[in-house]
Amino acid sequence: MKHSLAVLTAFFILWVAPASAEISVGNAAALEKAVAKARKGETIMIAAGKYDLTDLKIPRDMTLKGDGEVVFYTTRPTEKGILNPLWDASLHVENIRFEGARAPDLNGAGIRHDGLNLTVVNCIFVENEDGILATGQDEGDVTVSGSAFIDNGYGDGYSHGIYMASGRSLTITQSRFKGTRIGHHVKSLAAITKITQSSFDDSDGKTSYSIDASRGGAVSIIGNTFLQAADGDNSTLINYDQTRGGDADALVISGNHIVNRNRNGRLLRNATELTPTIDGNEITNEAGGRFELK
Repeated sequence: MKHSLAVLTAFFILWVAPASAEISVGNAAALEKAVAKARKGETIMIAAGKYDLTDLKIPRDMTLKGDGEVVFYTTRPTEKGILNPLWDASLHVENIRFEGARAPDLNGAGIRHDGLNLTVVNCIFVENEDGILATGQDEGDVTVSGSAFIDNGYGDGYSHGIYMASGRSLTITQSRFKGTRIGHHVKSLAAITKITQSSFDDSDGKTSYSIDASRGGAVSIIGNTFLQAADGDNSTLINYDQTRGGDADALVISGNHIVNRNRNGRLLRNATELTPTIDGNEITNEAGGRFELK
């Protein structure tokens, strides 16, 4: 009898112990409270609406998922960004629009990632100083899919659509970049950078490099589309160098469709000894000039 009671008691403990798999919120205060109390691995479902948030710290692994049209914005200057995953925290964020992040250091981010892994799915980043600024752990991975980065950047050349300042890998797929102000659409200092099936539109001439890999690494840019403006200050699409250290491991630029409207247009600035693999790219050279592949 005692044995049966012990088994029953153990079963009850096991049954009640797991955290709730999903919780729902409908306003900013409720979201802040849910994030602070969420157990590791929980999903917070966010009802349609606008949420005024400033430096919402993500203390542990969790998922934030919008249910309908969800907008995260801020009416105050941020210290870092609208969302701020902390050290060792991994965040999955989905179906959310981030807009208007500003900071005294001019690097206010939709997401300022100081944690481990970050996964962004079907999100929009509009008019932030940085769309995503990742300054987290060296072993961290950032993955972005099905997302859009529109009119981000302060305009001083030091803020970008995505800035991977540290981390192991950056993977971008099926995403769109347009109108980044003076900075780069994507600046990656990761050891591995993979960009596929995405579009980079500089038709307004405001953006510097579409992709800047200034710490070398293993970089693959495959199956994307690029539009280079006629009057952009920077006529080069992709930069690969080691001004920030790192190793020149590999560079593949393949299967991309490129429209060049700049008479000084250039696909690649390669300031390393590495010989890149460049093949299968379809180039429409509307400027009538030379589109150099070096």
